[in-house]
Amino acid sequence: MPRPHRPDLHGAWYHVINRGADRQDVFSCDADFAYFETLMADAVVTHGIEIHAYSLMDNHFHQLMHCPEGGLSAAMKDIQSVYVGSYNHHHERTGPMFEGRFTSRLVDGPAARHLTGRYIHRNPLDIVPSDSLAHYRWSSFRHYATESSAPNWLTTGELEGQFQDRSDYERYVLTSHPSDKQAERLSSPAALGRLGALDELVAAICGVAVDHLGLRNLDNSARLLAITLAVELRILGSDDLAAHYNLGSASSVRATARRGRVRLADDTAFESLRNAVLNGRFDRVAKGA
Repeated sequence: MPRPHRPDLHGAWYHVINRGADRQDVFSCDADFAYFETLMADAVVTHGIEIHAYSLMDNHFHQLMHCPEGGLSAAMKDIQSVYVGSYNHHHERTGPMFEGRFTSRLVDGPAARHLTGRYIHRNPLDIVPSDSLAHYRWSSFRHYATESSAPNWLTTGELEGQFQDRSDYERYVLTSHPSDKQAERLSSPAALGRLGALDELVAAICGVAVDHLGLRNLDNSARLLAITLAVELRILGSDDLAAHYNLGSASSVRATARRGRVRLADDTAFESLRNAVLNGRFDRVAKGA
């Protein structure tokens, strides 16, 4: 079966994630981490992408990327294929390293970008205490929170622009916030079986508040997408969906979903939002795959 199309939009922002197959380590020594950083720097020059945040852990990595001219897939292919070849050579191993190509989730809007950057910078808290997070070597956070000069391939202006100084951004990252658990909720199979999880994912990708999905407005694209996907994925029956989305009847739900399917066929931007939700694996978990 051919691989599904991966959105690769000009001007798009992405949260890029990959981990070792069977959760095996993909970084075994400092030289591995440093070489991966070198490959990210090369990709910035070769493919015209921007890297705004990253965190490299023993068995996975996170990146916040902006792709002004597209090129996400080509950039990640170069980074990962060259890295795997080098790692296999130096550590005398063979075969694939990562569990798949990579996961990319559209990050739409400044608020979503800041939350994603914050989540990426907090990722090493599983292995380092909070008072040492700003000094974790294999993360971009140290270039935001300390006097460490950012390399020229790391773009910092977008995430630090709303803060007065580095200590202000450091407090933003280190201060606990209810959204810190969002990614855990969205990646949990139990949570993904609930309609609320779909709403959170659609809202995050569309850059709106979850409450926005309940507003009856013909121009509410996020709401239209959520209802269309809820029907497509058969999360609940039409009567329950009507109550959830403030629609008058089950037939209104079905009519809204039909309107969504028509828009998917005619509107490539709307289709790209749908693909971004499905690339977040909601479809696979909700269907019990």
